[in-house]
Amino acid sequence: MLYDIQRADITHSDAIYALVCELKQATFDRAAFDVGLAANLRDANYHLALAWLDGKPVGLISLHLQFHLHHANWIGEIQELVVMPEARSAGVGKGLLSWAQTVAQQHGAEMTELSTNVKRIDAHRFYRREGYEPSHVRFTKPL
Repeated sequence: MLYDIQRADITHSDAIYALVCELKQATFDRAAFDVGLAANLRDANYHLALAWLDGKPVGLISLHLQFHLHHANWIGEIQELVVMPEARSAGVGKGLLSWAQTVAQQHGAEMTELSTNVKRIDAHRFYRREGYEPSHVRFTKPL
């Protein structure tokens, strides 16, 4: 299965929306989503890519570069990573991670990091295979 990874832009908003809905298994307010997507894409530290297979978007990754004071360096946070079920186990996720890691390195980042829901056991195995280690505990609080 050959796929292609390309930087995404606002013209890909329908594909991006569908992939994020797949990731969260939810439907979001589309108008709010579009406003947020446009704002993210205007941020020079935000990078978004789509994986394409036979002209169809089958994966997405977003990377946000931030200077962390407690590292005194840049860190690349992978905020979303999703591969459609029909393209899983074909190297698409690995390719998207590689793309994000390359972009982070090109911008001088010390590391990439990500969070994943504690219930996503398959994702945990995938990230470990790709060299990610659980090193922090993340706490959240709804507002």
